[in-house]
Parts: sequence; structure tokens; C-alpha cells
Amino acid sequence: MKKTNLAGLVSMAILLALVLGSCAGTQRDAGGGAIHQDGPFYHSSRISLTWWGDYEGTIPSASGYGINVRISLNRDYTFELSHEYQGRADGVFTASGTFRWDDAGGSIMLEGRDGLPFHYPPFYQVGEGFLRQLDLDGNPILGELGEHYFLRKAVPE
Repeated sequence: MKKTNLAGLVSMAILLALVLGSCAGTQRDAGGGAIHQDGPFYHSSRISLTWWGDYEGTIPSASGYGINVRISLNRDYTFELSHEYQGRADGVFTASGTFRWDDAGGSIMLEGRDGLPFHYPPFYQVGEGFLRQLDLDGNPILGELGEHYFLRKAVPE
């Protein structure tokens, strides 16, 4: 009798492990997209941070005055962006559209940027309380000006 109960318990344990294992592997983000886990402690900016909100900063400009940048990222993967060249009366550009995350969930790409100069990079690394503008190929901007391409998350009033 003990042998039969033990075999039944082992069978139930295996069945439970199979059922629970089939539930793991894919999660859904706030927008309903699938997030694939690479391991038991998978984290990315997309799923680990409160990334939506307003980001502001001044980035370098060839004119030497700088560009005031404000980006609002929304939970529905839309954005609004303003680009104001300091020292120019005609230097205000705005755009809105959607954005998408890279496969790793650490960077975004702005899409639908009509109204902005063609050379404005669409890539941003998303971090805790900041966006880092990346170059036209999606790589970090390095060198002595590299630290000036960060936008800080605005604190709600």
C-alpha cells in the first residue's frame, strides 16, 4: 500500500511541475506585448522601470547655444517631443508619434518624427530617471560632449 501512495505522489509532483513550467517564459508588458525572459532574474528598463513621463535637458548644438529638449513618453507607446534651439527665433520644432522598444528592452526608437530635422537621432537609452540620446546608429555618444546627451525625468509638481 505504501508503494502505491508513493508512486501516486511522485506522479502528481511531476504533473504539477509540468503544469507550472508551461506557465513560465512569457510575460506581458503594459502595452500587451510579449516579454521573453532570458533567465529567472530577467530585468530590463521596459519592465523594471517607471519609464513613462516627461524628460528634459539641454543638448549640444553646432551653433554653440544648445538645444532645449523635452520628450513626453506615454504608456500607450506614443510620444510628444519639442526641440528648441537657443538663440534662434525660428528654432522651435515639435513632433509626435509612436515609439518602439529594442529587443533587449533597454532602448527606444521614436517613429513618426515629421517636423523634425532629418538628422535628429531617434534612439534613446532608457534608465532610472533619465533618457540618453544615442547617435544615428543607436550607439552611445562618446567623447567630451557625451555626458551632455542626457535628459532627466521631470518630477511631477
